Amino acid sequence: MIGKRLRELDVLLMEELFQLCLSTRALAEIAEVTRRPKLRKYFTQARAEESIERLGRVAKVLKREPKVIPICRDAKDDFLLALTKAAKADLLVTGDDDLLVLKKYGRTRIVTPAEFLKDHVKA
Repeated sequence: MIGKRLRELDVLLMEELFQLCLSTRALAEIAEVTRRPKLRKYFTQARAEESIERLGRVAKVLKREPKVIPICRDAKDDFLLALTKAAKADLLVTGDDDLLVLKKYGRTRIVTPAEFLKDHVKA
């Protein structure tokens, strides 16, 4: 997903071909994940921070954190399910196996970044 595919996602976002919904907690989670050593080889910290700042500008950021209900096998991911419900999201795009195993939460389909891009990027 990182690299060329991430740029494709960025283009879709900038062209407003979908609405990205986040919460302040989700933005913080993205920031934390980009600091992990296994991702450091893909981009600099400065580039990661710039991307997160841009996400905060272009995304619809919920003003209040939604109420979290225990659902996921990894309780730390429950806030993302609460976010999808509050945002009435069609999709949750994630690489997290604990979320992907659910396949669907309410009206929200849970898909990998590759699945999302396959459905939304013209070949």
